[in-house]
Amino acid sequence: MSEYGSSTRWFGMALQALIVLADHDGICPSGKLAEKLESQSAFLRKILTHLVKAGLIQAKEGREGGYSLIKDPADITLAEVYDAMKAEPFPKGFLDVATKECFAPPTREALFELRDEMESWLVDGLKQKTIAHLIAKKK
Repeated sequence: MSEYGSSTRWFGMALQALIVLADHDGICPSGKLAEKLESQSAFLRKILTHLVKAGLIQAKEGREGGYSLIKDPADITLAEVYDAMKAEPFPKGFLDVATKECFAPPTREALFELRDEMESWLVDGLKQKTIAHLIAKKK
């Protein structure tokens, strides 16, 4: 994923794409979606592929092709989007405990557990919000 920036960028772009699709009537071509999001088409198509694999959107190929939501926006939790993007909760390097020089093994293990616990807090919070919540906030 580093080819197009951080995984948190992927998560943010995925949320924006889902909001546009929720507001769009019918199938939205990827070019139009990229234009609305002011994004590179290649980057956006990679994100859309992950959303299709996760069962959040569907793709229709061909001249009249594009993307549309499979589920109602109120039924798409932000945790599902997070999982589809396999995003990291924090910028690269946050609570990086992989280096052996800085931490003794027991300390490193405790910090790994803390990082995992923090991610679980984040995911629990994301489960409480849906795409519909984000749409309501922008109106």
